[in-house]
Amino acid sequence: MQDGERPLLVVVPRTGLEACRSLGLALGEDSTVQVIVDRRLTDRRVRADTHQPERRRGDRRLRSDAEADFRAGRWIAVARAAGRIDFSDPDARAILFFCCSQHVVPCESCQNTYRLGWIARAGSDAFPCPLCGSDLTPIVVAHAQTCRYWVDREAGAERRERPAQAATG
Repeated sequence: MQDGERPLLVVVPRTGLEACRSLGLALGEDSTVQVIVDRRLTDRRVRADTHQPERRRGDRRLRSDAEADFRAGRWIAVARAAGRIDFSDPDARAILFFCCSQHVVPCESCQNTYRLGWIARAGSDAFPCPLCGSDLTPIVVAHAQTCRYWVDREAGAERRERPAQAATG
């Protein structure tokens, strides 16, 4: 992830400015979520000179499966986080329960937002949506990887390991 990127991106169709405002209000307190309006146009790069080869790769011009959602006026959530978090770890469960339970995550399938404390876990690593049952685990992981409580946890673990290594080395 590049500097300044947030791990969770919510893209609203151009026709859904009211949805963009309401999602911005619902997710506004969470610095790990970015809500934007879809800026793509259908034929943004119409060229007058068609004899020159296209400079962009062909896969960048393909429309994603989100196109149908945008046409239907639905927003999409894109988790940009990489890696996994062991939610079976007691410390991780405690951080989710005590620190992140009031943080908001969106469900793309039912188009609702939920607080993490409202989501009952199904198994050790699954977070199903309370309404539609779709898997919210990638969204929860994206939140956790940059939430200030998780970042402090990782920094604290590094600080605890360094003195132990110095004593043995």
